[in-house]
Amino acid sequence: MKQVWRHELFWPAVLVVVGIYFLLHNLGWLDWLRADIFWPIVLIALGAWLILRRSWR
Repeated sequence: MKQVWRHELFWPAVLVVVGIYFLLHNLGWLDWLRADIFWPIVLIALGAWLILRRSWR
């Protein structure tokens, strides 16, 4: 079975998401989303995903 999320696509995808976040924030579309709450949630979600991914193998 072909792997859907390959390791070499992870960091480029992270950079794209971070770039989109900063672009939308600079345009004023994310004024409701505070960065001091957003980043810890992203880190927690990423950590949980990494743990769950390891346990599924």
